[in-house]
Amino acid sequence: MKVVIENTVCLNTGDAAILLAIRHILRSIGGGDVRFLVFDSQPDVAARLYPKKDYPDLEFHKLLSESLLKDQHGRGIKGRLKSIYNRAVWRALRRFAQNGAASSVFFSQNDRSGLEAYASADLVVTTGGTYLVENYDLEKRLNQFRIDAILGKDPIFFTQSLGPFKKSYNRQELGPIFDRAPLILLRDERSRNHILDLVKDPGKCHVVADAVFALADTGRIKKHLGSAPAPTGRVAISVRHWSFVSDGEDGMRRYLDSIREIATILVRDHAKKVTFVSTCQGVPEYAHDDARTARAIVAELDPEIAEHVNVDAAFHTPDQLMSLVKDCDFVVATRMHMMIMSLCVGTPVLPIAYEFKTKEVAKRIGVADLLLDIDTVTPSEAAEKLGRLIGGLDHYRRASLEAVLEEHASAMSATRQLSPLIGSRSPNVAGDIGKSGEQRLARLRNSKHEGQSEPVI
Repeated sequence: MKVVIENTVCLNTGDAAILLAIRHILRSIGGGDVRFLVFDSQPDVAARLYPKKDYPDLEFHKLLSESLLKDQHGRGIKGRLKSIYNRAVWRALRRFAQNGAASSVFFSQNDRSGLEAYASADLVVTTGGTYLVENYDLEKRLNQFRIDAILGKDPIFFTQSLGPFKKSYNRQELGPIFDRAPLILLRDERSRNHILDLVKDPGKCHVVADAVFALADTGRIKKHLGSAPAPTGRVAISVRHWSFVSDGEDGMRRYLDSIREIATILVRDHAKKVTFVSTCQGVPEYAHDDARTARAIVAELDPEIAEHVNVDAAFHTPDQLMSLVKDCDFVVATRMHMMIMSLCVGTPVLPIAYEFKTKEVAKRIGVADLLLDIDTVTPSEAAEKLGRLIGGLDHYRRASLEAVLEEHASAMSATRQLSPLIGSRSPNVAGDIGKSGEQRLARLRNSKHEGQSEPVI
């Protein structure tokens, strides 16, 4: 079986963990004979980080919406030329969908390979995550879903935190996309509520745990529930820069000071060894480097504290990161998938939320009263909640790990919704288009895209 997984950003270890979790879930249905055709923003780098010798069933391709289409930001003649170019690409895609011929001056050899991968795929999945929120420009994602529609390969939406959608353009474009999707998996009721008025069939929208909980080491967790592990004196802290924090630079300063207070208390009052490590670091080609934020925090620590604090700035795969944190006493986690991967190996967490997704997970794992919010956190609040965690560590470990077993079962329960779709998907693009595909194309031709005077198809 061939499965396309699109919209990944595997340079982010949290995103890569979602990919590996989707792989684990689908292999539990389809067995070991599954190939995963991964359409990523930076496939060459992803292939270096996740080489064939270690991941023989993963094949990386450039995300089609990025390789085929020109970014239409900008005005004037350059913007108009890009628009003309893109309209020609949409026409070429339509011809490919109708006759299966990928020979076009608009398609490079890599593009043809990608189109042929879609043509032969038995299933298309858009990866889980938080990329369908209006903090971000959604046009690249919308274009990918438009390409999927032209190819007759409407995707399954894996576990999403999405919305709310307040912009009329996004609502107009996403409604038909959600309607065509055979299955939509959501990480929380809040996300489900965000799309109920956009979906004609809410019965295909299911709330299940984040896919990464499928990677939980349930044997280790049960062992920790039976007998608490001996303290190691090690604590990991995950941080990030957040452009959308309340109060801008003042808000980020408050957050950094709060993390600095946590590190100081851990070393000074509890004799802990502290390591800063995160999911977005160690990859020069990636736009984000959490180690830079960590170094800024450590640079202002008192010297007697800093000598017990280390910044691990290297890249780590999900397996490597989970191995690194599994023997920590606990993890202070800003990145949500740092939080989830820590829990997956039985390590308690002190969560810091920068989007609602972390708040929802904190509720589900029984640590909502420990949650720190990046928009409001202060050093005094951080100190108080750190003290609460340390003072009640056995209680919080038990509560969260019992919940993780439930989250693991919930993540794996997606197999019930997925199983009927496995094997019922046709790999024939031209056959899939048929009458329903022509109707889709007609709808796409009649819709206008934001900032354009003509339909793109």
